[in-house]
Amino acid sequence: MPIIKANEQLPPRQPVIILYGEPGVCKTSIINTCEVPLNLDFDRGIDRSLFRKDVLQINEWNEVLTEEAAGTFKAYKTIGIDTAKAALDDFLMSYVISQDYTLKKNKLGMYGAIGDSFKLFVNNRRSENAAIVIVAHAKKDEDTKKIIPDVTGQSYQLLLRIADQVGYVSIQNGRRVIQFEPTESTVGKNVAGLPLVFVPDKTSAEFRTFGAELVRQVREAIAAMSEEQREALDKSAAYQAQIAECDWTELEGLLTVVNELPNYLKAALVKLIGDRYSKELKECKDVDLFNSLFKEINGLPDYLKSPLRITASEVAKAHEWTPNKETKLFEAPAKDNAADNSDKKRRKKKEDQEEKEGAENV
Repeated sequence: MPIIKANEQLPPRQPVIILYGEPGVCKTSIINTCEVPLNLDFDRGIDRSLFRKDVLQINEWNEVLTEEAAGTFKAYKTIGIDTAKAALDDFLMSYVISQDYTLKKNKLGMYGAIGDSFKLFVNNRRSENAAIVIVAHAKKDEDTKKIIPDVTGQSYQLLLRIADQVGYVSIQNGRRVIQFEPTESTVGKNVAGLPLVFVPDKTSAEFRTFGAELVRQVREAIAAMSEEQREALDKSAAYQAQIAECDWTELEGLLTVVNELPNYLKAALVKLIGDRYSKELKECKDVDLFNSLFKEINGLPDYLKSPLRITASEVAKAHEWTPNKETKLFEAPAKDNAADNSDKKRRKKKEDQEEKEGAENV
């Protein structure tokens, strides 16, 4: 195999694309419009799709392994997985437990085995030069408040790692669109750097080859990237997860690192950091924690500081916290301070009484 020089294009490879969204947005139908597709129907939803092509309706993961051993998948240029949750959380979970019953009580080991089996399947299809299109339903994550693919937590992280593109399929102003860039309300991954993708009307001739064209665009965009760009995009995906999961005190350090990324990656991540600070402010119930947050925000660049100070003012007003001009800190209402002082006096009186009783006992 020849060495690919730093300034040379990488050879094209088939991508892994995840499309998630509410029912009725043509996710399964998009698989049918890909080049020579085989839909692995884990969810029994193929009958609701348009332009149905070859389908393998799965009853257990062993059937997938049987067809793989028979070389069935080699005849297809696109493998569809419908849906991710059924494949990973139902069929593969049952399979790995059947191989090792101790995994039923070992969730960490179980999800590790699921991940290993699924990655092996994906890598085998890639070695056969097949694109993989995975569809999933959507759900709202209660921690991040974002819409994400509907799979169990550890399976979700696995999908994000192996995917080149993760796109939210929805209807905007009467048109179906795919948003691959992450937003305030949706998760995304956009290695190919695609803009908002408009899905052709399902009655049009263009829709019949839409999936094939989408895969081609992603494949060619990835091949055109330099290794430096790819590394930066991988870092971007990792930073997205860190911004969502880290303690807020780590955000300023992440901002410093993010500012070293290329501009086309930096803007989205800086916005996510701002959104995270805003979320922390709005959820703050303690005036001391609020003061710590406010102090850190004042040290941020103006493009983040200005809107966050407005949010902080609104939060302080809602809690009736007022700024002290001397200390430059916010204070709780006087009645709360009075209550705090009263508590301190009671504690002091009790401590004095205990000290006196201790001296008398001596």
